[in-house]
Amino acid sequence: MEKQSCTSKRRGITDIISTMLLMGITVTGATTLTYFVNDSFVSGNLATASSLDTATKSIKLLGYDTRDSTTLLQITNLDNEFDSNICGNTCAVLNSDKIPSNGGSEFIIIKIKNNSINSVFLENIQLNDVRHSWDIQTSGTTLNTLQDISSGGTYPHDGMFSIIPNSSTIQSTNNEIKSGQTVNLLIKLGIDDSDILLNKGIRVFLNIGSIHLVEFLIESGNAR
Repeated sequence: MEKQSCTSKRRGITDIISTMLLMGITVTGATTLTYFVNDSFVSGNLATASSLDTATKSIKLLGYDTRDSTTLLQITNLDNEFDSNICGNTCAVLNSDKIPSNGGSEFIIIKIKNNSINSVFLENIQLNDVRHSWDIQTSGTTLNTLQDISSGGTYPHDGMFSIIPNSSTIQSTNNEIKSGQTVNLLIKLGIDDSDILLNKGIRVFLNIGSIHLVEFLIESGNAR
């Protein structure tokens, strides 16, 4: 009887040890599998997201001009009217695509630099949540704001923008901003833009195709 009791105890202990070893192997295997899955898939996704986020930070705001004034950012004949606001839909509805001196909507210009090692493509610009697209009709044309578009002027239509390389008056042929390039973004307000009072904040979002928009806050009536 005593021998049988000892044998039963040994078998019981053996079963417990076997069960613990099996559990240990299972936990170790699961941990290893989790590591490889995370390393192969999750880490890759995070790296991609991180890279895209870094890309958005590479767009640097160098200056802007949102005044009711002449020669915005020192570009000759790029003028707004002295009317105590930056005229948007009030003017665009009545005088579509006309220059400000003829009662049309007014301009905002923003200077940025692409500090990324890669080109970016500016898909659209949002001003206070109103989207403005690139105007293909400005492609490769010399900026002319002395005349309305209908009379030969060459500038963005209402609610659109063009890209002007720094120290140039020839508007870009496409929406690409190359690595290290400094450009001026010329935006003409349209029928969806409310008039902007002077000394009011303007939220600017640049869509460069990344998962995050590039955001700036500028103040109307200023040149910085």
